Amino acid sequence: MKIVMAAAECAPFVKVGGLGDVMGALPKELVELGHEVMVILPKYNLIPEKYEEEFSLIEEIEIPFKYDKKKCGIYEYVQNGVRFIFLEHDKYFKRERVYGHTDDAERYAFFNRAALAVMQTLNFKADVLHVHDWHAAMIPFLVREDEQFRRFNENIKTMLTIHNLLYQGPYSKEAFLSNYEMDERYFDEGLVEWNGKFNMMKTGLLYADCISTVSPTYRNEILTEQYGEKLHPLLQELEEKFIGILNGIDTVAYNPAADLMIEKEYDQTSMEEKAVNKRAIQAKFELPERGDIPLLTMVSRLSRQKGVDVLMETLPGLLEKTDLQFVLLGSGEEKNEQFFRQLAESYPEKVGIYIGFDEALAHLLYAGADIFLMPSHFEPCGLSQLISMRYGTVPVANKTGGLKDTIEEYDENTRSGTGFLSDFLQGKSFSDAVERALSLYSKPEHWETIKQNGMVGDYSWAHSAKEYAKEYERIARG
Repeated sequence: MKIVMAAAECAPFVKVGGLGDVMGALPKELVELGHEVMVILPKYNLIPEKYEEEFSLIEEIEIPFKYDKKKCGIYEYVQNGVRFIFLEHDKYFKRERVYGHTDDAERYAFFNRAALAVMQTLNFKADVLHVHDWHAAMIPFLVREDEQFRRFNENIKTMLTIHNLLYQGPYSKEAFLSNYEMDERYFDEGLVEWNGKFNMMKTGLLYADCISTVSPTYRNEILTEQYGEKLHPLLQELEEKFIGILNGIDTVAYNPAADLMIEKEYDQTSMEEKAVNKRAIQAKFELPERGDIPLLTMVSRLSRQKGVDVLMETLPGLLEKTDLQFVLLGSGEEKNEQFFRQLAESYPEKVGIYIGFDEALAHLLYAGADIFLMPSHFEPCGLSQLISMRYGTVPVANKTGGLKDTIEEYDENTRSGTGFLSDFLQGKSFSDAVERALSLYSKPEHWETIKQNGMVGDYSWAHSAKEYAKEYERIARG
């Protein structure tokens, strides 16, 4: 099949979160299955020079936009059989960060329109157009309602993947009218409107031929009021075209046996080398280099979604009464960052903090830790628990979304399971889950079993890519 994907980020070019990881891994797995895949992305100035210097300028075109014509450079780069197309327009994409600008509605409206225009310019007639999150969610609408794109794409089918329903792209009616040059009836009749706002995610949900989420449990959760982010009534109406496919991870990029970012590579037969990475973390954060106490880590945005409030309640008591170490890599609201800075000052021999993000350090934390913490209130899929298990690091997480789908509570009797789970909905606290993990850390015969159980799991994209391909074929036939 001929498949086009459109998204706002993609590893290794520009990655903000899990969306970038998915876009970096899924397309090449689809190519492995024999499909032809084109990925359309903004050409941010944040893309590393080592990639950008390999880009080839195909041509420059003019995009009708906001009652004007704006120039757009079309650049091509092929990697792992995937044809990447980068759209250049400095006004919108030459920025110091990817998201969070006051004109994001306009920036991604341009991207949506330009993506379709480029498909026409390159005469790439796709079977399926797969768009990701709110930044690209207006594409299914334009395919159906904008005359200049409808004719070229008359046989195309569209899929929208929700990576995180919290982010929907809600803007004013004026933002819709000025950026899309469409009749205001689309807003007044509720086709692009939700709760009085122009809502890009809602529009994509309504117009896409298929909707997917990044885990089966998250698919079911967002049909409810608690997790549906006020879109659950619409999702319930659209339930028949709504599926959940679990994310995988790039098992080449995340492979402890061949990871050049960590201190010492290892596999299931050389687990003693994992301790070298633990000592490297301790040395980096000037913690006592002790192998006899558990090292807990977390790599995360410091937001409520990720359970930072739970961690702030749990950690002080644990640090006071338990002989352990904790290292955090992340950033977020200033008040949250300040809490962890103060925690490190209060417990200088137990706590290490790195505010920001560092890819190599993240790999080291996955490799060298004993326990990885994920107290998320909700988690569409989560990749950190998959990576940690692949590195023989035991996850302690809340039972929600993809965390529920991928972590099995360890059973001492059967010696099955890969981690430990709290359940906030059932009143089972995160601190209790951490305590269960710590109690088994002192029992090496069980602890080694849990680590090995995690490492043998298949977290690759191979199975999930086949599920996506099957769904593409179904909607293309439909």
